[in-house]
Amino acid sequence: MPRPVRVVLVGFCYLMFGVMGVVLAYVLLPLRLLGIKGTEERAAAAQDLLYVWSRRYFVLTRVLGIVRPHYPEHGSGALALPEHGRSAVIIANHPSLLDVVFAMGSMPRLTYVAKASWMASPLVGRMLRACGHIGSPRGKTPADGAIALQRMIDALEKGRTLLVFPEGTRSPRRGMWPFHRGAFEAAIRTKSPIMQYVLEVDPPTLRKEQPWYDVADRCIEYRMRALETIDTTEIRGGGKALVRETEARYLRELRLTATSEPQAQSVEARA
Repeated sequence: MPRPVRVVLVGFCYLMFGVMGVVLAYVLLPLRLLGIKGTEERAAAAQDLLYVWSRRYFVLTRVLGIVRPHYPEHGSGALALPEHGRSAVIIANHPSLLDVVFAMGSMPRLTYVAKASWMASPLVGRMLRACGHIGSPRGKTPADGAIALQRMIDALEKGRTLLVFPEGTRSPRRGMWPFHRGAFEAAIRTKSPIMQYVLEVDPPTLRKEQPWYDVADRCIEYRMRALETIDTTEIRGGGKALVRETEARYLRELRLTATSEPQAQSVEARA
């Protein structure tokens, strides 16, 4: 496919993402929530809707020859998805702008730890709030970190499954930002399992500081594969050692080297 055509198709996918977001937030979501009263029940219904439409978005990208999704295979034991109502923390590396959408379509009923500014966005804020996603303050103070951590703990105590990118922002072009403790501390304090997923995007696209029109010359293979789940019930004390061990595991899996910490890091990563 000629490069100019691919650029146009990628731009079309961006446009459709915005259109779908508006339709979801202002048409389909209100209809889906009609008659549902409870806060957790409404959040679950909204998350179910987002799961379906996230998968449909990647159907569009596959049909257009832009992105081909490969969703993770969930087995039994340490690779099984948590039962509904049982808390878990899902972590993944963050190589691309589409990671959140891809993860939302990979497994149902995820509660995402998002930037607080997104919660007020006219395009995505309505959907994020309806789904019960967590707005994390963006700053560097201990108070901000404590707020983010407590919000994660509160969600886990309600039996939710959290989606957190421990890097806190998209990965650099060649490497991975250091992992931070927030998700690990929340999991340890609530005795929730940590489910590890590796995201691979080949060829790399929409990475940090990579413009949208820097398109690949072939269809992008988007993969999400599961690693062994971490049992936190036997972990004592803080999670510093666990964070470093997990970060090293991801670097080996991705054949990468660690990158110096970015200048601006989100609080959900720092907590």
